[in-house]
Amino acid sequence: MRLVVQSLASGRFLVPSLDDGSPEWVASLRDAGGGVVCDPDQAMQLVEDCTDPEDRAVIVDLERLGTAADYAPAGVGGACDDRAVAGVVCTLPVGNHGDHKLSGGR
Repeated sequence: MRLVVQSLASGRFLVPSLDDGSPEWVASLRDAGGGVVCDPDQAMQLVEDCTDPEDRAVIVDLERLGTAADYAPAGVGGACDDRAVAGVVCTLPVGNHGDHKLSGGR
């Protein structure tokens, strides 16, 4: 998994800095570089520690994009397990995240 946290409000991505690992918002996936996280728990921790409800944060698995398991357009059901928990929406494929309780309200 290669996960990024995205603000639906601003479109920016929250990633660990390549310099010191501290969280930072970047405008482009190209700027995320190696700051992509591989652990769903670490991605959720970024959301919990560094976002506000108005960010409308989502966790995106980059490996799903452009595949048969790609995210469905807004308002259309898909082959993923959408979970809501505290203001964040996390969409990860079924079976890819075990029992993790990822994210909140829509």
